[in-house]
Amino acid sequence: MAAAAVASPAAAKSAAAKPADALPEYQHVPFDIGLVPGLSINGRHEGKRVRNNFSIGFGWTRAARVDGIAAGLGATVVDEDMQGIAASIGANITRGTHRGVQFTHGYNHATDLRGVQMGSINHAPTVRGLQVGLINIGGNVQGAQIGLVNWARSADASFALLPITREGGVRVEISSSDTALLNVGIRLPAKYTYAFAGAGIHPFGTERGHTGTNLEKGKAWEFGGGFGGHIPVTDEIFIDIDVSGWGVTSGLRAGSKLGGLSKARLMVGWQAAPHVAIFGGPTFNVLTDRAEVPDVPLRGGKGVSAGHVERPGYGWVAYERTDGDVRVRMWPGFVAGVRF
Repeated sequence: MAAAAVASPAAAKSAAAKPADALPEYQHVPFDIGLVPGLSINGRHEGKRVRNNFSIGFGWTRAARVDGIAAGLGATVVDEDMQGIAASIGANITRGTHRGVQFTHGYNHATDLRGVQMGSINHAPTVRGLQVGLINIGGNVQGAQIGLVNWARSADASFALLPITREGGVRVEISSSDTALLNVGIRLPAKYTYAFAGAGIHPFGTERGHTGTNLEKGKAWEFGGGFGGHIPVTDEIFIDIDVSGWGVTSGLRAGSKLGGLSKARLMVGWQAAPHVAIFGGPTFNVLTDRAEVPDVPLRGGKGVSAGHVERPGYGWVAYERTDGDVRVRMWPGFVAGVRF
């Protein structure tokens, strides 16, 4: 009786530590191989929560938990959590937390990613790490997305042709610079990065001295976009650094010659209101076009300069070099604008 009295508190404590509806313990199967789950070593433990260290499937694999490596020609499926590397041709699916790497040519999914996803399509409602693919879909991304199209509720950094975050939205910018009196564009921001695109016009210039043309030096259309980094200094002050590429015309008429303009900008900004920011700073510009060649005779005795593009905007150039039929011009400039 005394022994029973001594044992009963321990038994009561053990019962309290394991609720009646607690899940059963894992069935540890260190190595699994097969065609599909039903035709594999794991299949011998049907109805149990199987935990693998290494699993390989010539079709697809499935386990409750994996601490190691799961590889499948078709897919890998983990019903709970995984820690390690999941690799497949078709898909990797972790329904719980995935700590490690998911790699596939197809689709990756984790409910909570703490590591890296690399696939054509990546999806995770919570990300602490990196998504790399053609299409990346995330919820709250504490890390970065790299792809062609990115979407997230919020993201620290998003590198893509089309990086969209619900938190950042789409911002409209109106600015003026030394190459375009008026530029209107859009900005797609994440917390610390942004992409932008726009179009601008410089409507004023001085007459060129080429007989038979009615272009004006400095008049130009420009269109292009780029990518940059956003550095918050305080709640209201920030620094933006970006690079971009633009097509620029020599004049405003249809059929004007076209050159390539590369631009780097360093801007300081003030967030005057939640959706109003004022920014400005210096720029560095590089314009590339074909070197000027003698006018090509046309019908009627008139001529046209083949490939020559005037410097858009206000005209100053700090450096010029011609190498063969390629001309490069460089100069410092400025930008100032407002963002909504």
